[in-house]
Amino acid sequence: MKQKRLFLYLAFVIYQVSAFIFTVLVDGHLDLLGLLKFIPWFKYIAFVGLILLVVELVWSFIDRRASLKKQNDLEKENVELKAKVYDYQEAAKGAIPSKSV
Repeated sequence: MKQKRLFLYLAFVIYQVSAFIFTVLVDGHLDLLGLLKFIPWFKYIAFVGLILLVVELVWSFIDRRASLKKQNDLEKENVELKAKVYDYQEAAKGAIPSKSV
């Protein structure tokens, strides 16, 4: 896996852990008055999570398209090489004189 993709997954993990801790603190009513000023930030943090998800989906789509293109190119090259081998075999058969008894 590429290093950039690992950084994106690390951002996912940090986001999920932060969201979990925040919701546990709000649900447990620990220092709720101190957290009330941060609750509006949660919608922006959730929006960042959605952006990370969209980036991952687009990145996966681009990687899949590139791998399919590469696979098609390799299959085309394989067919061309098989055709060359067949041509060489046919040329070699024609070059060897057949023995008549």
